[in-house]
Amino acid sequence: MQKPIKLSIDTTNANGECLYENIRKGDTLAMTIKIFQGSASLDLTGQKMHIVLQKPDGYSVEKIVQSVTGNQFVVNFDVQATLGIGDVEGIVEISDSNGTNITNTFTFEVKPNPSTNIVVKSSDQIETLQQIQKLIDNYNDNADNLALQNQLALQHENTLTNLNNTSGTLASRLETDIATGTSVAERLEDDITTGNALDVVLKADIANGTTLNNNLTITISDGKNVIAQLQNNANWQIIQQMFFLINKMSISNLEDENGDYLVDENNLEFIG
Repeated sequence: MQKPIKLSIDTTNANGECLYENIRKGDTLAMTIKIFQGSASLDLTGQKMHIVLQKPDGYSVEKIVQSVTGNQFVVNFDVQATLGIGDVEGIVEISDSNGTNITNTFTFEVKPNPSTNIVVKSSDQIETLQQIQKLIDNYNDNADNLALQNQLALQHENTLTNLNNTSGTLASRLETDIATGTSVAERLEDDITTGNALDVVLKADIANGTTLNNNLTITISDGKNVIAQLQNNANWQIIQQMFFLINKMSISNLEDENGDYLVDENNLEFIG
């Protein structure tokens, strides 16, 4: 049968008071522990509790409460806590985050239970040892996995080495490409500067060409005006004959009305 046990601990003295006396062999215990400092409740939020029951047959039961809220907590004990008939000595150790420990003791009596035939044998029930055993079991369970992981690591060692070598090669190529790109950029800047200078010269040539074209257009227009004025002149035919004679004189010898060359007194021909 489960027995609700109330235990008050005062940190100002070394002893606690257990407020339940009808505990029989084979009972389970739901122990509510309240902590006080003098007459005031002591807030133990976040602190660790370590409870040990030393049975009269020499075996021990241990419970660990990792975190407490307020000034009380409940610890459940199975039948191992009551398999030894006689006085059970209890120890409560309070540990705060700074490593400060407060230890108090308490006692309760386990009486015979004639109505129950208990077949469970008394033994140690130490949570710390159980946690260590659990760690050992976990390690043994993972031992094969560790060997497999080591084997996989060795298999991938060459792959990692190749990746490192490849990354080194790629880094060298990238440095070369960066250097090449820098040279190309410098040449491009020079070409842009040269192109800008040529653009200025070309614009100047276009401006000059535009000016010459305008002047030529004006000259042609003036020549057309002169020709028009000459054509409108009454002496246009005389002017045309004069141009014809000038042209004739510049390209041949002078001739008479019969087509013979004219000569002077020395019988020399007149050359136009």
